[in-house]
Amino acid sequence: MSKSSTSDRRQRAPSLEGILWQLAQVFWVGGLWVFHVGLIPALKVSGLAPLLVQDIAGQIDRWLIGVALLGLLTQLAVLWRVEGLAAWWRQFRGQMLLLGLGACVGYYTLRYGISVAERWQMFCFLVLGFSGIVLVAQPVPIRARKPRP
Repeated sequence: MSKSSTSDRRQRAPSLEGILWQLAQVFWVGGLWVFHVGLIPALKVSGLAPLLVQDIAGQIDRWLIGVALLGLLTQLAVLWRVEGLAAWWRQFRGQMLLLGLGACVGYYTLRYGISVAERWQMFCFLVLGFSGIVLVAQPVPIRARKPRP
């Protein structure tokens, strides 16, 4: 019998942690990139007033950062459950999650606390987006299963 995955009768079912990890990642990383790469350029090309497009982007940005914050917290919880708390700063995945969390906190601090120029808010948005892209390239954390007797 060949050793391919299609001929293996005992394929492992995806774990709950792996499903949560990927689902959270789809929502926050996919949402950020689809919005800024797809929706905003489409609105600009459609002939809407530039001020209207800017206002729409500003209103949706804060909600996207909130969704990203929830996704990051979910992924941090999954990483904690699978690898332990030390994985947050020892593993590259954990470091990218903490970087994204810092970008979310920085965005909200700049938007509602300090109220500085929008360029710093966009910088936080870009840091969050690129940390998400890097996280997509990382493997899903899976719990090592105990061998059956």
